Amino acid sequence: MRNTKKNVLGTVAVLGMAASAHAQQAPAPANHIADENKVVVTAQKREQFLQEVPVSVNVMNAQSLANAKLDTGTEIARLVANLRVSTLGDESQPKFSLRGISSSEFNLNAISPTGAFFDEVYVGAQYLGGAQIFDVERVEVLRGPQGTLFGKNTTAGAVNFISRKPTFRQQGELTLGVGSNNYREAKGMVEVPLIENRLSARLAFTGARSDGYIKNVNPAGHDLSNIERKAMRLTLGYKGDDGLTGTLRLFAVNNNPEAIGATNEGLAANGLNANGKDPRVNPFTGARLGDREVATDRSGVIEVRGSGGYLTLNKSLDFGTITSITSFLNGRFLNLVDADGTMDPLLHIDFRSKTHEFSQDLRFSSSFDGPFQFIAGVYHQRDNVDIGTTYTIFGGPPVLPILGQRYHQERRSHAAYVDGTYDVDERVTVYGGLRYTRDEGDLSGFHVTPIIPVQPTLSYSDAKPTGRLGASMKVTRDLMVYGHYARGYRSSAFNGGALTNAADLNVAKPEYLNSFEVGVKSQVLDRKLTLNASAFRYDFKQQQFLNVVGISSQQLVNAGQSQITGAEFEAMLQATRDLRFNASVGLLDGTYRSLLLNGADLSGKRMIEAPRYTANAGIDYNMLVAGGYKLSFHGDASLVGEQYFLATNAPKSRVGVTRDVAARVALLSPSKKVEVAVYGKNLSDNRNPTGIVLDPTSQTKFTTVPYPRRYGVDVTFRY
Repeated sequence: MRNTKKNVLGTVAVLGMAASAHAQQAPAPANHIADENKVVVTAQKREQFLQEVPVSVNVMNAQSLANAKLDTGTEIARLVANLRVSTLGDESQPKFSLRGISSSEFNLNAISPTGAFFDEVYVGAQYLGGAQIFDVERVEVLRGPQGTLFGKNTTAGAVNFISRKPTFRQQGELTLGVGSNNYREAKGMVEVPLIENRLSARLAFTGARSDGYIKNVNPAGHDLSNIERKAMRLTLGYKGDDGLTGTLRLFAVNNNPEAIGATNEGLAANGLNANGKDPRVNPFTGARLGDREVATDRSGVIEVRGSGGYLTLNKSLDFGTITSITSFLNGRFLNLVDADGTMDPLLHIDFRSKTHEFSQDLRFSSSFDGPFQFIAGVYHQRDNVDIGTTYTIFGGPPVLPILGQRYHQERRSHAAYVDGTYDVDERVTVYGGLRYTRDEGDLSGFHVTPIIPVQPTLSYSDAKPTGRLGASMKVTRDLMVYGHYARGYRSSAFNGGALTNAADLNVAKPEYLNSFEVGVKSQVLDRKLTLNASAFRYDFKQQQFLNVVGISSQQLVNAGQSQITGAEFEAMLQATRDLRFNASVGLLDGTYRSLLLNGADLSGKRMIEAPRYTANAGIDYNMLVAGGYKLSFHGDASLVGEQYFLATNAPKSRVGVTRDVAARVALLSPSKKVEVAVYGKNLSDNRNPTGIVLDPTSQTKFTTVPYPRRYGVDVTFRY
């Protein structure tokens, strides 16, 4: 397999096909296809045509998201090569793995190596992003280190969710839907100009709920893994005559589902846990439980509360634009978990977290007449996190005490950056950037009652450069090749999982990634066919790694060295005005070159959440029917190779090949004001785990599974 991948990478280098995006656009007349394919993205903090950006970017616009019926951040991997999303909670807690770089840490103070950005604002508390995929203009997935313009904690890349701005005209939209398992949803928006062509207000909202998808056979309990999400966003848009524009977004999130239904297994002989029970046996009948059945003594609950605002100001000058982005947010999270998944109180965990985040980005983007352009800015971000976690192990007293873990974490980040391009001639452009970041962190008040007294304050202070250097060449009008080096870094981190041993409380060192990437972006057949591909090699050092010795001993360590090679191939064919195909393939070979855990040398083992291949394919077809109605069909399918959730590559951490199929059929009225759609998700009835944790203390394999095959219908009204 490794030789095959080397041959593939060599082929990519020879052919010069560059990986980028299968950006899906609304169908256009055939003679306008070339213009419609000029998708505008902001991957480099300025508006550019997608095919002219020397970055591997995948774009999903509003129509793409609607066609695929993507409602949350956990679903976007269906359409993106080399992107995986795992969950150990509900849909509000996506955990991204991009090009094989992931984080095994599930503690609430943890930071992902894939940065999540909402309207260019970095959000550290991942649970605040899952329900905000509504009234969205597009989603951009940037592969590879984005340390220059997006900053720290983008070692793997960045996912940028961009909501719609006010249009300064009156309009409205309302979607009502129902589906299987008593699913109900309502979402929409209304925009009202307050001052003509000067000030406009846009209010968007979403809400959905369903019955639990995991049946709890305990008559005294509730079914688990239901859907219960609500969110709203008020956006104010301002346009001045003096070149000043502003956008203020205020949001609130409120999720209240039952706790995740984990289909646990015992790790001991014959599938038994530490209590000598088989979690996959119905204690009331003695029969085997189904894939989506549990028998738990507590139903638990998840509560997500979030609110905040983002203010974006742009001042246009003759020679550039000054941009200021200010953000603040508050969040609260609660998850009451039956971690053993049985009728016994073997392992109950109550996760609690409160977060406050603030950031300020101030930059200047040039618009000179000459060949040189640049972006330069300064950035500040800080967050405060309060953690309170309660562990009840083996039922608590008199066997073991109930452990209450508490601490306060503060992080501060300051950065200055510059990124520029220089057109050597009409064909060749060189580009590069440098960012210098100082990160500071303090962890105070750490204690675990009744066994670990209050510990001294832990601190770290990092000062690291990141950047990129590369060149691109327009071989022809529709063929661009590029190559660059980029360096990413993730700041130091505190081990928020220390529980019974004060020695486990430590600071993990920063992690670094050196990336080398080549590719080409091309369009042929009068720009009807887009063919893109990229090949890359990563040298990864000091990867932060959670080592779960047992629930009573979690260690945050640095994993020595890893190496990843891979490629992405993507194609989009606008065959006719009404027929479009897209396909993508991602290849990965990620291995630990140096990793020592619990005395075992894991060098040569495959990296976690790094399948050797992913593949996605989709089709969109429109046709006019009687009376001027338009019938639209969308279908997509994804294929993911086997992967491991543990660095040991233990068989119980392995997930086999995963297949997912979805479809949607919509009928649009001649006035375009009413649309009726029927859809199906997980039509392949995929049951493969979306997350796995092995706990040696309780001898339990904690496993989360996807929602089952689902159907629904929704009606949209527009004016």
